[in-house]
Amino acid sequence: MRNNTVRARLVTFDVYMALLDIEGGLVPTVQNALGLPNETAIAFVRLWRTKQMERAATSNSLQKDRTPFRDCSAMALDYCLGRHSLTPSPDVRWSLVLAWDAIRPWPDADPAIAAIKAKGYKTAILSNGDQDMLEAVAGNFANNAFDHILSSETAGHYKPHPAVYDLPTKVLGIAKQDVVHVAGSANDVLGTIAADIRCIWSNRHSDQVLDPIYPPTHEISNLTGIADLLDA
Repeated sequence: MRNNTVRARLVTFDVYMALLDIEGGLVPTVQNALGLPNETAIAFVRLWRTKQMERAATSNSLQKDRTPFRDCSAMALDYCLGRHSLTPSPDVRWSLVLAWDAIRPWPDADPAIAAIKAKGYKTAILSNGDQDMLEAVAGNFANNAFDHILSSETAGHYKPHPAVYDLPTKVLGIAKQDVVHVAGSANDVLGTIAADIRCIWSNRHSDQVLDPIYPPTHEISNLTGIADLLDA
């Protein structure tokens, strides 16, 4: 922990790891669609997420056009289906790809965002998802949860590339010192701090940063209390 409070005009959120319950949302969907037992479905979803992010990282490394996140999700799904020797119908496969748009927030997400907005801060999604994916998941939160939706699609790269963390400045004209980012993963913490942006890490799964040179500004166990860290 670096400071007890952080100052900001804009609070940005990683959506998939910080705000959404991926396993809670996708495991029942995978169970129902593919007829898998619970433990197998959990392993399937975890591998799916790992391969989704692996393909996004490869997109950064290839130095070609950004592979859409929807495509990363579909490729990762096909990998998992192959590993489990499953061949669902095209409709079932596509319904699983679209399931990323319907994942529900953690129970503490809406109250945390409302508390931040009540203190006068603007809020934004800052995420790896495609613009249409982020607009879809934004609809799963309480009304007017976000003032802005910033997608890595606009940056042409995925986190932790600095171009993603530059979006609040380049798109909204807000200086980095006036931004605080709420991360949900260690990789996002690294990217945020390396980009010289303050970072509150909602470390729900008791993870740790891989490179100690890039610690979060503040670390908490869930989204509750974020507003108390913001000093207006």
